Amino acid sequence: MHQRLRKAATMVTGALLLGLAGAPSAHAEGHKTTHIKRWSPGMESSRWEDKNLDSVKTTVKLSGCASDGGGGFEWARLTLYRNVKWGHDTKIKSITHKCGTYTWGDLPAGTYYFTLDGFGSGGLFWAKKVVIRW
Repeated sequence: MHQRLRKAATMVTGALLLGLAGAPSAHAEGHKTTHIKRWSPGMESSRWEDKNLDSVKTTVKLSGCASDGGGGFEWARLTLYRNVKWGHDTKIKSITHKCGTYTWGDLPAGTYYFTLDGFGSGGLFWAKKVVIRW
């Protein structure tokens, strides 16, 4: 009888360890991958809800940036906003980069989106890949 209990305990412990070994490492609460096609200044991204279940920084990573304004792509300025039910949305911060990762830090729970405030070279703006993490 004791041998059966010992064998059962060993199997349960092994299964738990296997489950932990297969568990994903710490990662962002949420993310989405999309693209930007033919944006002009003032356009907004879709919104996402950050429940602040972790301490991951909110980031937007742009790759494959381009514009049709002539002279090639130079830079893009994104502004992050927190959606407010009544009144004006709260501006978090504007960041300018030549493509790459825009980081706003670990933000409180809320619904967020970003806008394209401007970009060098004019015309319309494209980003082949946009990865948003929160």
